[in-house]
Amino acid sequence: MKLTSLLLILSLFITSCSSVQFGKPGMAIPSVERLPASSVEEIAYYLSVDKFKYYLNEYSVAQEGKIPEPIIKYLRSLDVQDIMKMNLDTESLKDANNYDKIIWDLLKDEKLTDGVTQTQLKWGYNFFKTKLNEAFNLAPSKLDIALTMPSTSTDINTGTVLNPEILAPEDMTLDSGHYISNRTTRAIFWEANENNRPIEFHLGDSREFLKELKDKNGELLYEVKPFAKNYNKIYIIQYPGEKTYRYAITNIGGQDRLDHLSHQISLSNFSGGKLKSKVIVKGDIKKFHAAKAEEHAMQLRLLPKADRVIIGQKESIDGKFNIFWKMGALKNYYQSNRAAFEKKVESLGTKEREKFFMMMNSVGGHEAIFKDKKIIEDAYALFETEFTKDPSMLPGKFKLYNYDNFTIEMCDYVFEGNDGKPVRWRVVSNVWGDEVIPIAQALKNTGHTNVTYMGTAGAFANKEYKVGDLVSPAKVRDGEAALQMMSQPMKIEGAKYGGTVEHVGSPFEESHAWLAKAQARSEFVEVETSYLRRIFNGPKDNLEIFLLISDILGSETETLAHATSSKRKNSQNKLLAKLFERDSKGIPAATKYTPPTQLEGIKNLVLRTLEKKTPAFRYYAYSSLKGNKNLTQQEILAFAEKKASFTDSFLLDRLVKIGEVIHEMKKSYPEAGEFEVAFSKSLVEGTWNPKEDKLAVTFKAKSPQSEKVMKEALKENQAFLDKMKAFAVIDVKTAIDDPSMVWLKVPEKTDPDFLVKIYSLSGFKNAGLYKNVTYNGNVTLDFLPTSQTENALEAFYQGKGAVPAVKGLDVGGTCMEAMSRLMKIL
Repeated sequence: MKLTSLLLILSLFITSCSSVQFGKPGMAIPSVERLPASSVEEIAYYLSVDKFKYYLNEYSVAQEGKIPEPIIKYLRSLDVQDIMKMNLDTESLKDANNYDKIIWDLLKDEKLTDGVTQTQLKWGYNFFKTKLNEAFNLAPSKLDIALTMPSTSTDINTGTVLNPEILAPEDMTLDSGHYISNRTTRAIFWEANENNRPIEFHLGDSREFLKELKDKNGELLYEVKPFAKNYNKIYIIQYPGEKTYRYAITNIGGQDRLDHLSHQISLSNFSGGKLKSKVIVKGDIKKFHAAKAEEHAMQLRLLPKADRVIIGQKESIDGKFNIFWKMGALKNYYQSNRAAFEKKVESLGTKEREKFFMMMNSVGGHEAIFKDKKIIEDAYALFETEFTKDPSMLPGKFKLYNYDNFTIEMCDYVFEGNDGKPVRWRVVSNVWGDEVIPIAQALKNTGHTNVTYMGTAGAFANKEYKVGDLVSPAKVRDGEAALQMMSQPMKIEGAKYGGTVEHVGSPFEESHAWLAKAQARSEFVEVETSYLRRIFNGPKDNLEIFLLISDILGSETETLAHATSSKRKNSQNKLLAKLFERDSKGIPAATKYTPPTQLEGIKNLVLRTLEKKTPAFRYYAYSSLKGNKNLTQQEILAFAEKKASFTDSFLLDRLVKIGEVIHEMKKSYPEAGEFEVAFSKSLVEGTWNPKEDKLAVTFKAKSPQSEKVMKEALKENQAFLDKMKAFAVIDVKTAIDDPSMVWLKVPEKTDPDFLVKIYSLSGFKNAGLYKNVTYNGNVTLDFLPTSQTENALEAFYQGKGAVPAVKGLDVGGTCMEAMSRLMKIL
């Protein structure tokens, strides 16, 4: 009897009210049928057609005014179905280098080549053609996850069925076809609708997608490569029992993004009739946001509290701090050897040298520095050799860390403020719509209420706004309500104050009917502002909003592409200059960091001493040595020499393998909490060495009968367990009487990363260790400079004997609040 059938028997034995069904005992899960190459010829053809149409659009814009107007008019009149009816050579369509010849042949057929030559019509933008050829195609994917245990899941259609709103391209205020071609490509939606092919939307990062795919024994066949490389990833996948494939769109972090992508299905419908594709959403937005908010709140509680939170313009702010850092280095050299310094900067030229010294003396303020930053960069380049020889002249770093996951990027900068005390900025990258909710809610919940938001917005026509303007709205529309901004924003020269900003979750909400209504009551339209105003709504909240106008809705000439670069940059520089001038006295200077606690000093000493070791080993060393209050570098090095070293992947791979067993056990219990799982306390404390110690894992059964069946299930799966015997001991008991073990009630939903999550969450509370997910779905580890710690063990049952009852509840433990937070994240 296999593990699948044994667990099934156990599930039926314990509960007769199962909402989850498994295959019959002994039934083999059907394998994926490999697709022949010919099966993707249709989608490959559609991709080529979309690529050619995208080229025609760009070509007609670039050649306007350079070639006869009838040619431009004809090319713009061609729609996708016209192109398909032409029966163009499919191989030629795959290569953008053939497109000028195809266009010439089409024009000859239409007798539009009189007075022009083929050479005159050739578009020499070869860089663009190369980029096109890198996109609009299928490619093998490197995305993978090291799961080895066969899953027992068979229901491939779990999820929420979505019925996309029917939209018409002609109702939109923008060219939806060109937009979609750029971001995702319309080809997948054409092909899926023509062939009744399912489309899956996956919430979460690439690893969550892979775990879901593996959980259903699915296979990733291809990645669809769109033109925009930083957009949601698209894959062709296949499940057991299905003779053909389906599409999966991944890395979705919010409802606005989900709506935006689902709109593309109906806007890419040939006939405009009923949509044939079945659309399935994998995951729950509310639960996903709640878990992310709790995860971010945990991070923020343990990081030092920031003086100011800035959302948006992160890349630009990073660039400004880099300039200030270079200026600090140049000042240090100037003060140490003025004569040598002045001799070297002579090569800058008289005018540049004069500007350089004015900036060094803060003449003209921050705005002047931002405008002429190249002079600073050129001056720094003159001294790079000297700085390499004597690094002591380099100032301290402003940026203390950089946290990045698939929805947000966040970092802290610390510099000397107006009063000589350190100022900490917490800068968060801009996101799409409601993806900002988890981090914003976490910031609010942890007392971070001094927030500056800097985004981009569209302005309605005939409102006297131009592209490049800097505005600060007085009201924010949240649905039908107009909410007044309650704080007084910075006064910036040239900025425009007042007006109302309208919320829109997707450009595809901007229909002509919507435009008429919104334009009558508002001046701007933007994606994140309403969410921030809704969250930071208290009397002590200081939320200021600044928006750079990127386009005028309904205008073909007032777009970001038509605005002068100098106007956009000038508005941005004024905004950032005022931001710095408000908190710093002159040019910001980095401050020397002093650990606020003895424990943090020990942590920093261990991490610095073992900087060439992996994060997992450094965390292990710190956890093992932190009790020594007089720890020295020699003791740290001696410990590392004595203990078996291990990599992050070595430890994580073993936790995933054990997690697979827990996950499969859990799936056989349809009612949450039917059993508990215990494991070595060393995992939570960070003192487990996977090369030297075996991790004890015990399933805590509810009865002797359950214990017997679960033990038999493990025994019958001995081949898989034997692969783990070097690092794990797995058992079943009805009671836990070992004080070196901790346990918890298994949460409603598990996955193979169950123990990885426990390890990383505990590691963050203990030492700022956190996990991140790579593009390929792998977990990496790093540290955030946390200044506080929490008792990671509080979220687990501890001690000997039975779990104590708490106020009649079916759960117990030392800290129910911590347990609740842990369950939400897991």
